[in-house]
Amino acid sequence: MTDFTFPLRSAFLALPLEDAAKAEFQALQKSLEPFDDIFRLQNPESPHLTLIFWKELMEIEYNQILPQAEKIATKAAPFSLEITGADTFGDGREERVLYLTVAFSDELARLKKLCPWPQDQEFRPHITLARMKHPQKFAVKKKRILKLVEGASFPMHCDRLRLYAEIDGRKQTPLQDFPLSA
Repeated sequence: MTDFTFPLRSAFLALPLEDAAKAEFQALQKSLEPFDDIFRLQNPESPHLTLIFWKELMEIEYNQILPQAEKIATKAAPFSLEITGADTFGDGREERVLYLTVAFSDELARLKKLCPWPQDQEFRPHITLARMKHPQKFAVKKKRILKLVEGASFPMHCDRLRLYAEIDGRKQTPLQDFPLSA
């Protein structure tokens, strides 16, 4: 039985950063604190690599996703990814997201291929560190900021999928884990 109401907003299936990788992520965010006037930091308690995003889920969709996610998890074995640095996304005029880059991985590509849901955007694996509150201020301090995070390099052990959604106004609330078990 669920203790939330539908439709669910901002739901997504992701690979969570846990243990040492989560600590590395949090340390990188801490290094960005002097620039908190520029950024809205990603929730340090729920760093993740998004596989699939749904703007909104109705109860019937949610009830279909749970067994599909379980099935995907049983077809994938735990694996590791390598975080290889930092970069930004933008709309051509302004950068909007500061993120960690992820090295290509056959295991990640196979896992993504198991996901049956169509997506509007191309899959670009990354881990969001922060979103820009002030892209213009970021542009002025970009070199200093990127110098703080560009050397980010650490392994990320992936042993589960996690379904998240916005619940009671709290974004990125974990709803259920699906252990990888192939």
